Amino acid sequence: MTADGKTATRPRVALIVGSIGIGAETAPPVLEILESVGADFDFVRVDVPTAVRRNTETVLNEAADTVRDCRVALKTRLIGPGRDAVRVGPGPQNPNVALRQMLGLWASVRPVRSIPRLPTRYPDLDVLLIREITESVYRGIEHEIVDGVVESMKVVSRAACERIADYAFRIAQRHGRRKVTAIHKANIMKQSDGLFLDTVRDVAAGYPDIEVDDCIVDAACMRLVLNPYDFDVMLMENLYGDILSNLGAGLAGGISTGHAINVGDDCHVFEAVHGDAPHLIGTGQANLLPLLTPAIALLRHFDLYEEASRIDQAVTAVLEEGRNLTPDLGGQSSTWQMARAIIAAMG
Repeated sequence: MTADGKTATRPRVALIVGSIGIGAETAPPVLEILESVGADFDFVRVDVPTAVRRNTETVLNEAADTVRDCRVALKTRLIGPGRDAVRVGPGPQNPNVALRQMLGLWASVRPVRSIPRLPTRYPDLDVLLIREITESVYRGIEHEIVDGVVESMKVVSRAACERIADYAFRIAQRHGRRKVTAIHKANIMKQSDGLFLDTVRDVAAGYPDIEVDDCIVDAACMRLVLNPYDFDVMLMENLYGDILSNLGAGLAGGISTGHAINVGDDCHVFEAVHGDAPHLIGTGQANLLPLLTPAIALLRHFDLYEEASRIDQAVTAVLEEGRNLTPDLGGQSSTWQMARAIIAAMG
């Protein structure tokens, strides 16, 4: 009940769950953790099978419609087919990419942030990686010219570069970040990456309070490994973002730290970016942190900062205590045992 006597409306959140993989096993305990802090969401669940199934396109359409209706989603990783699997309809085979394109998502925010008490070479790491996700080679425009020769097209437009650059500088400004670094390969791809780099510099002129620099992508990999604290906000095209975000997750402590916040004009998708682990399916020992981490970001999206902090602190306490951890985190506990230990740590 609100202050004026009206009944409060529960926020509707689409819950997109891959029915193949460990997402279906980690989603229920993560939802129980959210419920335990009083996060009263109305989750609308859609289960998506692997793209080998014939009805995948129909289910992806249902998932996209649900996300559009709710405007916010929590999503597990969807497991796509292998390289030799039969393509279902036009477009990319990977269902994660397909869903992003159906929803018109154009930015992916990938926090590279260490978790207290999770082993890492780089404690207190906090870098934001912002990735454009509509263009570059991920458009999937490729064809065989002659037998044994395949051409793949890289697409870069000024409009998309301006949109992602302006978004990155606005995010930096909003969160008190000091610097935006544009990652590119303009020394070789002088027109495509050159357009990206020139556009970032043009947009940066409108944000004089934020420092801007740039770094060639291979040099950025070396600098990330040597001293990731040198970066603050990293801005890049699609393929570079896919590679560097996983490198960043490894530096921050592994799959437990990695998640994505994918943004479009009308919706936000809080996404687990890890979750294949076929050897863990059915064992009950899957690590729930890859899905719990974007769920905590979901709480902050709804201004539930206290609830998010309570879960963060409980995760730290469980990691420090060390007894109720799944095997990949050094323990022998089940997914549900770890979840209930986190709930217990919140008192």
